[in-house]
Amino acid sequence: MFIRRFSVFLAQDTRNSVYTGKNGVLILARSLFQMTDANPNQLPVAFQLQFSDPVWRLVFEQVDTSPGLVVAELRNRDSQTLTFTTVSLPPGKVVYETTPQLPFHSSLIGLWNGQALYHRFDNNRLPVPTALGNVDLKTGQPRWEWPLHVLTGANAEQVWAQRASLTDLTTSPVVAFRLADGEPVQTAENPPVFNNSRLSFPVSYTMASTWWPVIDRFIKKQTLHQPIDSIDYLEIGDKLIFSYYYRETNDQLHASVLITDRLRTIWLHQKTGQDFETARPLSESNAQPLVGNGSFCVWQNQIIIQTTSTCLTSYYLTPMP
Repeated sequence: MFIRRFSVFLAQDTRNSVYTGKNGVLILARSLFQMTDANPNQLPVAFQLQFSDPVWRLVFEQVDTSPGLVVAELRNRDSQTLTFTTVSLPPGKVVYETTPQLPFHSSLIGLWNGQALYHRFDNNRLPVPTALGNVDLKTGQPRWEWPLHVLTGANAEQVWAQRASLTDLTTSPVVAFRLADGEPVQTAENPPVFNNSRLSFPVSYTMASTWWPVIDRFIKKQTLHQPIDSIDYLEIGDKLIFSYYYRETNDQLHASVLITDRLRTIWLHQKTGQDFETARPLSESNAQPLVGNGSFCVWQNQIIIQTTSTCLTSYYLTPMP
């Protein structure tokens, strides 16, 4: 629905003339003026955090009634060090920072009522979970762990899981545990669907998508950049948010985030630290919707961007009262 509204908006905008430059690049005269004359960042900063190691992924609190939390999962491949930095939202204050007592090939799944669930990936041949557990974000000590289980759902009190299989999970019965201590419980409830009303992630469009020409044309008009491979797109209120890769004249690959609106006002346009080869965790290429693996996500009124490999920056999308 978002992309269709955006397509209509773009098709109706015929106010600006387009001409072709020396290299066949479409140049929009008025957009060029906007990019060179206007401030490329008009959004108020919510917070900025600098870390000692690269940010591998972001994992958020899933219970809407719980205080906002995000954990930055940091990884140093050279030293095989795993670090969890817990940050409160919206202020961006670091609450805990710990080196968990977990193998390096472990990864958080999400937070429920402040409790952090993780999967271990001990299989050297296949990136499949080998255990499901709960880790204390303050001490780094596991609270409980069930080997050979994979998460299927959770809420503020319970966890649902199935026995891990290299073939087919649907043949395994669903079991339930208490979130706090991992003790088995009997329940007639079905595993809840992952849903976080405070959190929004972009949709990714590849060059094979039927929507690629629409988004590609819009970005070229606004930035003079030629997107390649894929574009992430999210619409929040009146803001249109894009993340894309492009090459400069020296053929160096860059990533950038663009925030604009239907009046073509550029609210933010800046390079990010997304690595083209490692923008998705190798252990979970098909990311669940509760995990942030891309270059940005939106939590309530804040966009959170990985501006460099070791830095997170958050901006308010609309002015705070």
